[in-house]
Amino acid sequence: SSGINAEYGEELVSVSKDKIMCPYYSSRELLRRADIIFMPYNYLIDSKTRKNQNISLENSVVIFDEAHNIEKVCEESYSFEITSLDIANCIENCQLTLQRILDEDDSGGTSTGPVPDNTELTKEDVLTMKAIFLSLEREFNKLEVMGTGNIIDKSTFKNLLMSINVNQQTKGLITDVLQKMESVLSVSSANRVVGNTFVVLSNFMQILHLTLDQNEASKSQYVCYVSKEKKEKRMKGGKSSWLDKNIESVAPQFVTKLSYWCFSPGLAMEEFVRSGVYSIILTSGTLSPLNSFSSELRIPFPITLQNPHVIMKEQISVQIICKGCDGTELISTYQNRNNPKYLHSLGNSIVNLLKVIPNGVLVFFPSYGVMNATIQHWQTSNIYNRMLKVKHLFTEPRSKNEMSTMMSEFDGKVRNPTDGATGAMMFAVCRGKASEGIDFADMHGRAVIITGLPFPPKVDPKVNAKINFLDVQKRTRPDSLNGHEWYIQQSSRAVNQAVGRVIRHKDDFGAVIFMDKRFSFRSNIDELPKWARGYAKVNEQFGSGMRSLSQFFRLHGNRTENKEVKEEESDTKPTNRLNSLYDAFRMAEKDLPKERFSAPSLDDSTHEVTPPPSKKPRTNKRASLLTSLNSADFTYTPSMSPVSSKSNTEYRTPEALRNPKKKIRIVTKQEKENSSSSKVESEMSSIRLAAEEEAIAKTKIKSQNFSSLLRSSLSTSEYDEFKEVVKDYRTNRDINKVIVSLTEIFMANHKDLLKGFRVFLRDRDKIKFDQFLTEKGLM
Repeated sequence: SSGINAEYGEELVSVSKDKIMCPYYSSRELLRRADIIFMPYNYLIDSKTRKNQNISLENSVVIFDEAHNIEKVCEESYSFEITSLDIANCIENCQLTLQRILDEDDSGGTSTGPVPDNTELTKEDVLTMKAIFLSLEREFNKLEVMGTGNIIDKSTFKNLLMSINVNQQTKGLITDVLQKMESVLSVSSANRVVGNTFVVLSNFMQILHLTLDQNEASKSQYVCYVSKEKKEKRMKGGKSSWLDKNIESVAPQFVTKLSYWCFSPGLAMEEFVRSGVYSIILTSGTLSPLNSFSSELRIPFPITLQNPHVIMKEQISVQIICKGCDGTELISTYQNRNNPKYLHSLGNSIVNLLKVIPNGVLVFFPSYGVMNATIQHWQTSNIYNRMLKVKHLFTEPRSKNEMSTMMSEFDGKVRNPTDGATGAMMFAVCRGKASEGIDFADMHGRAVIITGLPFPPKVDPKVNAKINFLDVQKRTRPDSLNGHEWYIQQSSRAVNQAVGRVIRHKDDFGAVIFMDKRFSFRSNIDELPKWARGYAKVNEQFGSGMRSLSQFFRLHGNRTENKEVKEEESDTKPTNRLNSLYDAFRMAEKDLPKERFSAPSLDDSTHEVTPPPSKKPRTNKRASLLTSLNSADFTYTPSMSPVSSKSNTEYRTPEALRNPKKKIRIVTKQEKENSSSSKVESEMSSIRLAAEEEAIAKTKIKSQNFSSLLRSSLSTSEYDEFKEVVKDYRTNRDINKVIVSLTEIFMANHKDLLKGFRVFLRDRDKIKFDQFLTEKGLM
């Protein structure tokens, strides 16, 4: 998986077809001469994948982007799971391999199909391997399972292997036979391979390594768990061979699964460093707290950097809303998340928010189960239909293919809403596909709404095992996290990833809305990203948060959406570029340095986990990053712009501008007396006029200020109703009708604003209006 982007990959496939070659192996060939290689970093951490791809880390700079997931990837690369069904599949594939060898013997080497290099793989080897799997299956099914599952001693599986003569001495021979079986099955066209054989065989080889080669210190970082699980049905659309059907017909409905969980990401990272990497750079918006992160990975980070966001404070609004529009407390705990009153309040509150949020909105739930149950309640209570009147609605699917199609539809509705809608809203899940890796820039993500804290499910035995493991580890490693701290951290990182969808570049703007009271706790505010933490505002009442958001989006209402800038097309067509690259590669292949692609050295003494200055000197091929930074010339040379020569205007001093010369006219005594008398009358008239204008201006300013306050506080529909009330009053002067109308608009959520309406009333109507305010306790 190397390449620059999806477009480049498609071009590579096209060129490979023209050249009649495999794009996968073409990319592997190009890999040998590449200076920069892109790949999913789980491929890079997994030593088996590095070996298969012939990737050497010697003297390389490795950058892990979105590194907040690296702990999980490291743990998973050193963990394994094996089921009784996996072993049954291996037994059947031993039979397939044996049949393949027999067919080759019968044909006398005249087979027209692809023939693997299996001259060293004998029938006896395959039969021996089948006997080992049969013995393993028999012993595996003897494992005792309490209830649905339980933790067992870490040496259980090693003892099981030893009982069937799989040990340190025989491990190498067994691994060699398994690799040859993979080679035979990979080119077998006559028979269908049963199950996910290549993954199972590869995992079994890793199991032998992890269980037989580990020292006691490494074993202490594992938990062994055995369970009974219901057998999963075959995916729809998948085809089954007669062997698959045969296995499914005799296999029990429940299978035994043995899990060997690694809970120390440092094991994988220490091995990664020993492979000869020169520098490791981790980047992400959600790495904090850095101290515990370094402790978990067991490598020091002598250089750390935490940056503020590129945006200004006016571009972000962070609101924590503790209560819904009806006063119900918003808290999505396990005990409360199915409470109809809570779900009703949450839905109605979101409907109100949608009226002031333009374009695209993302609503994140703690899990798929919570999201589906909540949406189902809203659909039965008509809240969903009210949302549809304001935004087009989409729900994040589980399938990757469906997600791509839905994103295209979401983009279309955000850009061109129909049926009176103002944009689109997507229901999504923290840790889901929408929360990471998808760019909701500009109009696609004007607001992110978080409805709860996405804690890992405690009903998951792996989560409970991890918590218990960390609590025990804390006693011997005080700098590490305990179970509770890790549990909180997992929720915070998932939230922060979702929050990051709202601001995607320096000119973007948007709002983050937390609709769960627990986000108002100081401990949870401190877990927010550094750039959002300082702007967080806690709103005990819904109306306060609503006003803040209305003011924020009104402020940005006149901003034009950023236009997409199209890059100029290159004069050279992409296919020609790749053709040239292919030809150049073939010409230069013979000159490639072979030592660059040799297997990495695993000598611990030559690679230390220390800051760069104490490492071995780097080759002259690439300069050290720190050396380059220290030697770089960062001197700033200002540009010398010439003074404009177009300024030919005569220079005038500031004093001359303030006191220009005036023409003088001589007047008679009579003209002076007449002028004096008319001047007095004019001044008196001006004083009266000024007093009247001042009174009118004050009333006008008050009404304008009150109107501005209403625009920022009321929803669009409420403000339109208010304008109709004012218009009707100016026409009919009916104060009683005004009081009834204002009660409907203001008394539910905005009664504190009622008093301000006095500025629109005539003096004789103010008396009755004041009586009304007194009765309501507002005077």
